[in-house]
Amino acid sequence: MSVPERFRKAVLSHCFAVSCLDNYPLLLAVVGPPGDGKSFQTAASLKAAGFVPFRFSSSELGGRSEGRPVEQLRGLYKRAAQHAEVENSYPVLVLEDFDLGPAGRDRNARYTVNSQLLTGFLMNLADDVRMCDVGTSRRFPIVLTTNDLSTLHGPLIRPGRMRVFSWEPNTAERAEMIYSALHARVPGLTLGQVEKLAARYPGLSVAAISSALVECLGDKIFDFLSENPQMGIVEARQRYANGVGGVTLDEIEDALQRRGLTRRRLTYFRTGGE
Repeated sequence: MSVPERFRKAVLSHCFAVSCLDNYPLLLAVVGPPGDGKSFQTAASLKAAGFVPFRFSSSELGGRSEGRPVEQLRGLYKRAAQHAEVENSYPVLVLEDFDLGPAGRDRNARYTVNSQLLTGFLMNLADDVRMCDVGTSRRFPIVLTTNDLSTLHGPLIRPGRMRVFSWEPNTAERAEMIYSALHARVPGLTLGQVEKLAARYPGLSVAAISSALVECLGDKIFDFLSENPQMGIVEARQRYANGVGGVTLDEIEDALQRRGLTRRRLTYFRTGGE
């Protein structure tokens, strides 16, 4: 998928700065609505620039014992440090869906012990890596993807520890991402057609369009095997893995409608209602 320049610049400028400046904020929070490619585009931008992303879903941070999330994150930082030493690489920790992990909280709930411990550990990392028993004094950038910063502990997101990049793509950026996701499977697709689609559905997420594409391809494979019962699934897999069997933009829009993603609902969802 093509990564819009504004997104790529925000992620890479942060990581380059952490690499070169000792007093630069360690943490970058990429904040925005779900489904707009925050985690995927972060990893793609880092790989293209030569960084090594160590991705971890924050929903996996946890455990029954107090302090377990801190040990998991400490272990991730240590693995990144070992990789940097052995491979002469520059790692970046990417904590996906951070607001869904133990560092976040419901709006009406108090912070748990683990959320306080994890927040404190991240604050210590941001202030001085040498305080954190991670096997290195090197500072590696940490990128947090999140839908909602308000669930996080205030001192963690203060200037000096964290930079915040708000990602809500404009129509042109959304069209660029959608075109990148579709062009290999929609013969003859033009950017102009995608721009019109994005304009008709101002809240259309990249995840929604990708799901609609997968649904259409699934229907195509079913129809093909129904019409060619002598062909097995192995042959069908080879056929479609090689890009044979495209779909049309109309079919994708029909799939969006079947999934209930009307223009009205999409706009309403994006403004916080449901």
